[in-house]
Amino acid sequence: MVFIRSYLIVRKLIILVAILSLCLPACQKRQKPTKPNAQAKQFLTVYCTDTFRKSGLEASTVPDFASKNECRLELVLFRNSAELSKAIRAKENYGKFDLAIGVDNAFAISDSLADYFVAPTELNKDQLTQEIIFDPQYRLIPYAYSNLGIIYNTRSIPAAPQSFGELQNARYLAQMAICDPHESGVGRATLFWSLGLFGTEGYEHLWKSLRKNIYKSYPDRNEALAALTKGECNLLLSLNTIPAHLEELDPQNQKFAVTMMKEGSYQYIESLGIHRGSQKSVLAEKFLRHFLNENTQKMIVYKLGMFPANRKTLLPMHFSAIPFSSYSVNDKLPLGVISEQLNTWLDFWDRLFGFQIS
Repeated sequence: MVFIRSYLIVRKLIILVAILSLCLPACQKRQKPTKPNAQAKQFLTVYCTDTFRKSGLEASTVPDFASKNECRLELVLFRNSAELSKAIRAKENYGKFDLAIGVDNAFAISDSLADYFVAPTELNKDQLTQEIIFDPQYRLIPYAYSNLGIIYNTRSIPAAPQSFGELQNARYLAQMAICDPHESGVGRATLFWSLGLFGTEGYEHLWKSLRKNIYKSYPDRNEALAALTKGECNLLLSLNTIPAHLEELDPQNQKFAVTMMKEGSYQYIESLGIHRGSQKSVLAEKFLRHFLNENTQKMIVYKLGMFPANRKTLLPMHFSAIPFSSYSVNDKLPLGVISEQLNTWLDFWDRLFGFQIS
């Protein structure tokens, strides 16, 4: 009996040793770092809206750059344009970030954001669409743009409005989603659009006339788009590239179209810039050039659903059919007027809409 017990004990030990010998390499393998760039000595701190991550643009553009330059990017995400603008302007953040991505022209103009950035030492300006350069000193450099228009559900609205006069028609009662100019870049661009078209007096009459047809106001353009695609509303005042983008992602999605108002449009532009407090301008410039090259700019189309700033970028089929607006009113509002009157315009917005549609 003693011999049998000893034999069984030895046998169990042999089996245990064999199991441990098999598990040990696997354990050692799991302990190896899975991200080679996590230990990189060089890094850039980037302020950006969370759209950069949620859209997939980060995953499509950052890893390749990080690998080639043996560095990493540390993102600080903000919910919308307003929060990003506030962070850029905060004195306590000076020198704490190197780049900002997602700075739209409406907030950049009204909050004088270009002053917080510096122009790169090397930039191929010829590659950029010149009509979208809103900072002549190239401190903020466009990477994406669209014109504002009315997106509509073709199944619910077979005949789309062609003008703001038609948009006031009661048949569109409580059917249109808009973006809040306090928080959203598209929302502030929309406000500037109305001011550029109808002036500081006429814009109030326009919004009072449209009030009955507005379903809800959103702090983010993607939230507003979600309401449209879910069928909560049938009209959306937003980027004219949206229907083409939806169809590019899903060729069967031909439910939405865009109509361009005959009065004119407004160009919505997103840009990036190198913070003037950055101590890593060389690496930051490398990323900027990477972000503007043709291969990266293709991702602007598929991830953001906007036109790429690099004019040499090949566009997909659906984007070539987007309606063109020959008249934009971006230059109708002088910078001095915007800085003086912005709070007045936003106060009017609050008095008209309040919390009833937000």
